[in-house]
Amino acid sequence: MLDQLGNGLMLGVIIAVASVGLSLLYGVTRIVNFAHGELIALGAVSTLFFSSPETSRLLYLDRFSPLGIDFGLSVFFAILLCGIVGGLLELLLFRPLRRAEVGNIAVLVVTIGLSIFIRHIYLLFLAGKVQRLPLDLQRRETYYFIDLTPRNMKILLVGLFVMFLIGCFLTFTRLGKAMRAVRDSNDLASISGINSDKIILSTWIISSMLAGLAGVFQGMINDVRWNMGFLILLLIFAGTVLGGIGTSFGAMAGGMLIGVLVQVSVALPFMEGHTEAKNAVALGIMIVILLVRPQGIFGLKERIS
Repeated sequence: MLDQLGNGLMLGVIIAVASVGLSLLYGVTRIVNFAHGELIALGAVSTLFFSSPETSRLLYLDRFSPLGIDFGLSVFFAILLCGIVGGLLELLLFRPLRRAEVGNIAVLVVTIGLSIFIRHIYLLFLAGKVQRLPLDLQRRETYYFIDLTPRNMKILLVGLFVMFLIGCFLTFTRLGKAMRAVRDSNDLASISGINSDKIILSTWIISSMLAGLAGVFQGMINDVRWNMGFLILLLIFAGTVLGGIGTSFGAMAGGMLIGVLVQVSVALPFMEGHTEAKNAVALGIMIVILLVRPQGIFGLKERIS
């Protein structure tokens, strides 16, 4: 059970970080971004790319680092690249669609098509192979009541710290307050002098960087696969909905809860020999919770008029 709890916390922090980005983007833009999973995969794939010796030679960095770019620097470049890609998606694709007053359903279909397109680029880049980041294997250790490797413990702490920073950012900074204002009412925010386009662009960048960080975590814990973002996307949507759609703090809690439920359910007696159904157990519990509280754990009731 301790092993599964540790695994649940690791999966939970990945889902939570990604869910915060997805929830933040939906809250500000009302876009259900099915390409969010591919931004997650971009974090892992680009970390793999930047940390390879071939990339070091390609970028003429081999004279400084003959074995490849330092892994920490590779992670930084990968997250930065995710932010740039997210910004370009807003500027080149979604802003023109918004100005053309394309409906939400059409934009949803665009994100699905974008997801399929990017996913198959990864398939070509990785040649369909499962890759591993250049990290050494580590033994599990017991930290109070959970069993984790030292690296995974660091990932857990970094993930929790990042979510704490995002909470502080949204609560106390000028940009964070502007994002919340646009989320509550775009029209009122514009009347107040807030540049909605700049806020939406910033939201895309932050959301994509959070997705990239989640992808780096997933690649460090597991393997790098061309469809890794798609495989976890359903759980990310579940965490977002469970916490409350459009509420970043709810997404944090919902993501952690879904991750723990998925992994801990494996230890249940009736799940013996049926571990492939672990996602179904967590999603079933989510449905029950939503029947009791349809707006999610931290969501607020809205009046429909």
